[in-house]
Amino acid sequence: MKSKQEIRKQVEARRRALDPCWVETASVSIIRYFQTLEAFQSAGTIALYMAIGGEVNLDSLFPECWKSGKRTCIPVFNAEAKIYEMAEITHETDFKTGHYGIREPVSPALCPMDEIDLVAVPGVAFDRKGRRLGRGGGYYDRLLAGFPGLSVALAFDFQILPAIPTEPHDRPVDALVTETKIVNVL
Repeated sequence: MKSKQEIRKQVEARRRALDPCWVETASVSIIRYFQTLEAFQSAGTIALYMAIGGEVNLDSLFPECWKSGKRTCIPVFNAEAKIYEMAEITHETDFKTGHYGIREPVSPALCPMDEIDLVAVPGVAFDRKGRRLGRGGGYYDRLLAGFPGLSVALAFDFQILPAIPTEPHDRPVDALVTETKIVNVL
């Protein structure tokens, strides 16, 4: 099995090479599949993310959530604690460039994880057992530790690999959604 670093390098290079038009089209398909999940339909509060570096783009999903009365949260970096926390955003939220160049609210309104029903999880690569390979900081593993709701990876088909190396602190996701399918974790 390849190392985490080898997988990151290979998959991230492939993501960087993607045509932006293809990313947008595939992202729309992923969002449509994601919206069909019972967990999405019944959720009152959903944690999404701001895409960077060829990740699934969720920008069009935020207004859809707001129209249907759902609260939306995104990760914001707490520099003192060196962790990500969730903050609610609305159509009125002003943004700044935060940690790792990711958009964050200028004035975050923190939202406790136990108020969130569903978390959309980005990542570099995943496998059918829900194992996730992130960027290497362990931020989502810490964020999801003890989270009682459902976590769903949003990824492109090529990011689903036969196996992902894991460590004891790694947190798996409950389902995967790609541009062609929904994968229930084995």
